[in-house]
Amino acid sequence: MALGSGTKLGPYEILAPLGSGGMGEVYLAKDSRLGRDVALKILPESFRNQSDRLQRFMQEMRAVAALNHPNILAVFDVGEHQGSPFMVSELLEGETLRKALDRGPLPQRKTIDYGVQIAQGLAAAHEKGIVHRDLKPENLFVTKDGHVKILDFGLAKLTPTAGLETTSAEGLTLTNLLTEAGSVMGTASYMAPEQVRGATADQRTDIFAFGAVAYEMLCGKRAFRGDTPAETMTEVLKADVPELSDPSLSVSPVLDRIVHRCLERDPAQRFQSAKDLSFALSALSGISSARETAMPPQAPSRLPATFWVSIAAALLVAIAGLTWYLVDHPAKRHRMQFAMVFPGEVTHMALSPDGSTLVFVSPGVDSGLPMLYLQRIGTPSATLLPGTEGASYPFWAPDSTEVAFFANGKLEKTAVSGGVPQVLANVSTARGGSWGRKNVIVYSPSAGNSIWRVNADGTGAAPVTDLILAQSASTGRPEGTHRWPTFLPDGNHFLFWGGNFGNAKDDPSSGIYVSSLDGKERRLLVLCRSSFGYDSDHLYYGDDQRRLVSLPFDLSTATVSGSPTIVGNSVGFQPSTFWTALTVSARGPLVYNDSPAAVLSALTWMDRSGKELGKVGDPAVIFNPALSPDGSRVALDISDRAANNVDVWLESATGNYLSRFTFKPEEEVAGVWSHDGKTIAYRSNGATGTELCLKQATGLEQEKLLLKIPDTDELLPNSWSPDGRQILATHASTSGSRLELISIAGGTSTPFLTATASEEMTNGMISPDGKWVAYASNELGSWEIYVTTFPSAAGKLQVSRGGGTEPRWRSDGKEIFYIAPNGVLMAAQVDSGNSISIATPVPLFQLRRRAPNSTSDIFSYDVTRDGMRFLVNRYVKPEHVTILTVVLNAAAAQ
Repeated sequence: MALGSGTKLGPYEILAPLGSGGMGEVYLAKDSRLGRDVALKILPESFRNQSDRLQRFMQEMRAVAALNHPNILAVFDVGEHQGSPFMVSELLEGETLRKALDRGPLPQRKTIDYGVQIAQGLAAAHEKGIVHRDLKPENLFVTKDGHVKILDFGLAKLTPTAGLETTSAEGLTLTNLLTEAGSVMGTASYMAPEQVRGATADQRTDIFAFGAVAYEMLCGKRAFRGDTPAETMTEVLKADVPELSDPSLSVSPVLDRIVHRCLERDPAQRFQSAKDLSFALSALSGISSARETAMPPQAPSRLPATFWVSIAAALLVAIAGLTWYLVDHPAKRHRMQFAMVFPGEVTHMALSPDGSTLVFVSPGVDSGLPMLYLQRIGTPSATLLPGTEGASYPFWAPDSTEVAFFANGKLEKTAVSGGVPQVLANVSTARGGSWGRKNVIVYSPSAGNSIWRVNADGTGAAPVTDLILAQSASTGRPEGTHRWPTFLPDGNHFLFWGGNFGNAKDDPSSGIYVSSLDGKERRLLVLCRSSFGYDSDHLYYGDDQRRLVSLPFDLSTATVSGSPTIVGNSVGFQPSTFWTALTVSARGPLVYNDSPAAVLSALTWMDRSGKELGKVGDPAVIFNPALSPDGSRVALDISDRAANNVDVWLESATGNYLSRFTFKPEEEVAGVWSHDGKTIAYRSNGATGTELCLKQATGLEQEKLLLKIPDTDELLPNSWSPDGRQILATHASTSGSRLELISIAGGTSTPFLTATASEEMTNGMISPDGKWVAYASNELGSWEIYVTTFPSAAGKLQVSRGGGTEPRWRSDGKEIFYIAPNGVLMAAQVDSGNSISIATPVPLFQLRRRAPNSTSDIFSYDVTRDGMRFLVNRYVKPEHVTILTVVLNAAAAQ
């Protein structure tokens, strides 16, 4: 209905029309009670009797009326005029974002400003359980003073978190069942893939639409646009969004990655909340339009200043908040939360005891090897700690002057002021450490070991806890691992995680324990399967739903009380190591990552000179590539981060197809081909034990269980004998790591090489002629490659010089390849017959491999039969940013 000037709708007098659209007509009106101008939107008379239009209009009124936020259109009143409902809202002066974009793209600074406001408005709606579902430039209004308002909640949907009445677990639209299951609602260019498919929409659906809007703001073109809506929807489902790399746009790589993270097709890979998105953008609010360097370089030792502007912005906000907390409100404890944005992967991290400095692990650009960086809170730069290539799981000295870490089979320490790291002890697959005030370090030297101690000068290494004595209450077997030790303030008592491998979530003995340096005390604090941290009064860890939770913790008695409280709805977790991405100091703050921070890699063909010949498949979290004997296929492990699981997959050597090979919910890894290419052996982590399985390479037959061992142990197949009758495997247990021969006929195991508890050996590779075995061992204190006879294991020769891992034979047995500690692929000529001689190894090229991260991550390359090409699991510079959440007073109410 057209309303003429002077028409009255209750206290509202129509002054002039403002516009019209499919969902209503908008008028300038005067509120006679308050004497102010308002906007009045009324459903057209022609649509009044169309129930769906009426329902959508009423839905919009109810949704917007429930919100009160400066970045959402304010609704003052609702009413009805001659059977037509109307809504009264604030009168805005300015223009829609669509009109602004019709003039061209926006500057980066303005895009960030608008983006922060939109994200904050969405966060307010999402907190009320309202999903917009139709975010687009036409529904965003920019006022004359630069404020952004979200309009038109006509397609809004309530989720169960809204606290309102619903009848479905997946949430209903505000007008019950307005949108039928499977129907498509929204505008094609800004619809998320789940909307296109008619699937359930949640707050991440709005984040995808935000990404499409932000992309258009930056480049002036839609991210998805076909000639018809159907073609546009197809693009949403299949097309890759180009990078914003045009130099004329001056878009920083960090902002580009934030936008592309919003546009991930898989909702689990997007920002999980608009609040996190707002934090990420806020951290960029001070960035100039100059393009930034994407990853921290290995040299020089300082990262580029432009890289750290983004982090400095977030840190300054955090410092301001902390000052406000300490100075203006000393008597109150308020929870405050900020974001730190890193353009690249940040994996392991640790806060200094006073909470002032973060040490973190990040891959180097050139080598891909993990390295340590220091970032002092409140400063604009980070510093590379030299000599820390291969670093993992860092931890601090009590006085914050040194950092200890694990690298290349060693526990080392280095001064934060710089210098050459000092070796303290030998380790293999270390799982955490802690440095106490008595200058003693406790650490877990391997995945299947107890907690050890060593003095900070490297003397007195000895075990503290005893796996044999730590009997599982449910099975009576020893626990499989003690790890993640953390000293309490007295420097004598410490916490650690003890439990078994596999998926035994109901195991009543896996959890956080308290012990002491004399090893006499062992008391369970809480059942869980997670690493942890504590501050002055709370213990933090990840629960079985991958949420970050806290428990009240009394430091004086080392006891917990109460029930877990959720601190974060999502925290990164690596199921193969039970590691949770969090760190906290006794004085706070808490820092955590909502993703597991797994490093991406891609299978890459290289020649002997190091020239890249091409990639196989897409980047992913990949382990253990193994070429089939005919070189046509490759078996590889792929980690599904959403499902927290790993399976063996088969891919063509050209990357033309990829198919899943194993399907159990348990972790299945380390596929090894038989010499005839017909069978693949692999390890499966069952709920009740570790299994060595065989399966036909066609994938069309049921797997065969060859051998089962307790879940306290690890068993990984390494290679087949040429006659196909035996498999050489690495068996790690509480008594050390050894090489065993598994009979294919009987499924029995016999020792091949046995190491002591302080030694490790792995990667047993039988030569093509079946006379020799190459393997890696740390028997002399560092990892080296050796050759012994097969099947008798009589005597040995050392192959490597200066360290080595991952030996592979050329198919004719004339060459052994291995990886040096600096990541360079080495080759050693072999002359064998009844005896064997090995030439001095020569370097080939820098692998830039994905650094191994678990006991099952045993190979990072394979070689063709002629030894001329190598398939390398190569580190890939990530196309996304890492966002760390920093929380002050994490356990306090928000």
